[in-house]
Amino acid sequence: MFDPRFETVSRAPAAALGLAGSRVFDVAGCLPPAPRLAIVGSRAAHRRVRRLVPAMVAAAGGCGWSIVSGGALGIDGDAHRAALAHGVPQLAVLPCGRDRPYPPDHEMLFARLVREGGGGLLFAQPQGAAPSRSMFASRNTIVVGLARAVIVAQAAVRSGSFGTGRLALRQGKRVLVGAGSRGCATLMALGAERMPAATELADLQAAIEGWLEAVVDDRPAPWTDAWPGHLQWLRPYFAERGSRGLTVDDLPDPLAGLCALTEAESRRLVEEVAPGRFVAA
Repeated sequence: MFDPRFETVSRAPAAALGLAGSRVFDVAGCLPPAPRLAIVGSRAAHRRVRRLVPAMVAAAGGCGWSIVSGGALGIDGDAHRAALAHGVPQLAVLPCGRDRPYPPDHEMLFARLVREGGGGLLFAQPQGAAPSRSMFASRNTIVVGLARAVIVAQAAVRSGSFGTGRLALRQGKRVLVGAGSRGCATLMALGAERMPAATELADLQAAIEGWLEAVVDDRPAPWTDAWPGHLQWLRPYFAERGSRGLTVDDLPDPLAGLCALTEAESRRLVEEVAPGRFVAA
């Protein structure tokens, strides 16, 4: 059983972490170096999305980035486990005090993170704080503050993962989102970038490595130039429909949509997988 109360715990002022405010946080283990990539997503994420997380983490490690996430079930836990497997420095920001590690199902994961992986746990609340819903919003704010960029693998609208991505966008940070969930489609409409489709994990890893390099250089993602500006409005609809495909009837203006889809197909940006039904290439 892992009990952070009996680990070596240091005290880190918010300013020392690059965060606003005068709070002082309990930290078990080590703080990973910057730049840091936040990887977040739904607790009940689809299996097809969860299998992509190791490629995201490996891409970060290959570019010299650390991982930060929220320690939750689902995508967060997958990111922490993948960081352990790939030897990538990482930090779990927990919504609790160090006397109440949350979620309890991840106590052994937190122990491995600190003792085996050379990572760290940052506790968003002081010891003894009673659990409350606001703790999770506070945790997500810290995750965004510590990250240079954010990946939202899957999110429902009005979920914590969606809120994390929206906050990052409001702070002017780059956000990359997966396809197929309404929260991610909404984040795209707010300015997030869509993760490229990739049939092989190695291809996805290479694409995310290119995106992280673009973040550092403050330039567009390597795959975004293929979509001209006047067709960008289609992309949230493709993200929302995912593998189900998109028809003109799914668009607000079917006639304009038909013209746009025809041009997108001619540019090989989309494929017609059934009569009148398109998916992103």
